[in-house]
Amino acid sequence: MNENLKIWFFVTAISMILMISTFDAVSGKENNEERINIVVNLLKMEKNEEAIPIMIEILEDEPKNLQVLKNLSVAYYQLGMCHETLEIYNRILELTPNASEIYFGQAVCYNHLGLPEKSLSSLDNIKKEYSSDNSVLLTKANAHLLLKEFEDSEKFYNKVLEKNPEHKAANLNLLLLSVHMKDHEMTKELLVKHLGNEPKRTSGCGGSGCMGKTPFLVPMKDSEKYSGTVQIQVRNSLDELITIVESNTITYTPHPIMEKILAEKGVVEYMEWNGEIIEIVKLHDKIQFVENAYFMDRIEYFYNDYSILFAYNLAVPIESGDYASIEWIIKKI
Repeated sequence: MNENLKIWFFVTAISMILMISTFDAVSGKENNEERINIVVNLLKMEKNEEAIPIMIEILEDEPKNLQVLKNLSVAYYQLGMCHETLEIYNRILELTPNASEIYFGQAVCYNHLGLPEKSLSSLDNIKKEYSSDNSVLLTKANAHLLLKEFEDSEKFYNKVLEKNPEHKAANLNLLLLSVHMKDHEMTKELLVKHLGNEPKRTSGCGGSGCMGKTPFLVPMKDSEKYSGTVQIQVRNSLDELITIVESNTITYTPHPIMEKILAEKGVVEYMEWNGEIIEIVKLHDKIQFVENAYFMDRIEYFYNDYSILFAYNLAVPIESGDYASIEWIIKKI
């Protein structure tokens, strides 16, 4: 084979390799575009679990595809997968180091993971023009609440409420803050603001109290206004006394509805205590246990739709036919 022919074969071979490589690259790009369209549709239908593996495949071909990275971070976050979300945020920040929205997302995730110090550190990287946005202020307040830095937390919640007095998350979290601060007067004001003057009872409330349309319950031991105990007498079907249990582990609602119910249903007595005359309100109740009940560890007092008292840390064995007579004793300090 002469030299010219060898050169021709070499050039032709190189050209074919280049053509094949170019074709593969174009095909891969077109394939990724199709997959991106599929991902967009899946995300619109909130099928994040199906969209995630497709986005991971796309990123194997295009590791710096910023839009896919952002979509993947959103999909992970919506599934509550904050560890994975943070990994993608770090990849995005390598490509766009000044992305304020990513630092904000980091901060929210760190709060979810119980890492408020890291949350505040991420928020420090947000551009100044966005630092006073309500979402940023709320996230700062939440971080300080997790750190039990109550004054700072209250300051940022109030900044949110100055702009939007009806901001639901700020009002609810401020209510939680008031409980942490053991400021029951503040809790009372917020309950009236959030629930109105006539809150309704909702089934399924636990010992820590309920939000939504039910009075929020707080520990009575932290109150500067009340102290209380409850006595439970359990009797059998023959009206014989089986056991007596007492507890002072009580939660109550500081909402004004409690005063109303105490006034309407309570029996008022007065006694001398530490050289002062104090008012005692007694509430009486009687409950018939459900057919298959075998143990009682908590009890509540509610009247019509209003739940105001809740006692727990009880240990009362129950047999078929037993019932309980209950006396709540509330001292007004």
